[in-house]
This record gives sequence, structure tokens and C-alpha cells, in this order.
Amino acid sequence: MLMITSEIKITETLSPTLDSREAATTLVAIIKEESKINHKIEIDFTGVVFISRSFADQFHKDLYADEEKLDLNFKKASLDIISMLRAASNAQTQRKTAVNTYKEFVFNNLSKSGDITFSW
Repeated sequence: MLMITSEIKITETLSPTLDSREAATTLVAIIKEESKINHKIEIDFTGVVFISRSFADQFHKDLYADEEKLDLNFKKASLDIISMLRAASNAQTQRKTAVNTYKEFVFNNLSKSGDITFSW
């Protein structure tokens, strides 16, 4: 069976600064659509100058939202881009639900707020 590789050039669809969750969702939609045709996909980062943490987090979350196995290769991604994607990946696997408890303070006198603030 002949294996054809699809290439997705990010800057042909998105801006060279990947800085929004919407952009990540758009890229993942393109990847998943392309994966229906070809199993091996090359993502070309030529011209991408910046990737935000929010983009990287959403990209990882959307990419692994289902059990579908994707064969992806990242092409011409800078060390900064790879580092950000790796950091988002590590955070996604280590993230746990946090339970926060808050105490409510009510003051009749504003000067009493200093007593509580400096007691921490």
C-alpha cells in the first residue's frame, strides 16, 4: 500500500503569530480533515514566528480530544515552538482538578482589613 504524506503549511491558512485558542481549533480541524484522506501528515511551521501558551494548550487539548491516532511530523519548527508545544503537552498530562476553598471576610471598619492582610 502506497503511503502518501499530506503537508499542511500553517501560514497558508493562519497568521505567522499563533496566539489564539480559535487558531488552534482551526488548525486541528484542518489536521483531522486531512487525516481522513492520508494517515501521515506533515505540519510545516515555515514562517511561524510565535506560538502562545494558550494556542499550544488548546492545540494539544483538541488534538487528543478523541482516541484517534494521528501520525504527525512537525517540519521547520523553531526550538521556541517545540518547547512551547512540549510544555503544553506536559501540563495537559499532569493537570489535576484543584479544589479551592475561600474564606469570606466582612469588615465594618476599613482599618481592620490591614490586620487580616498582614496576618498571612
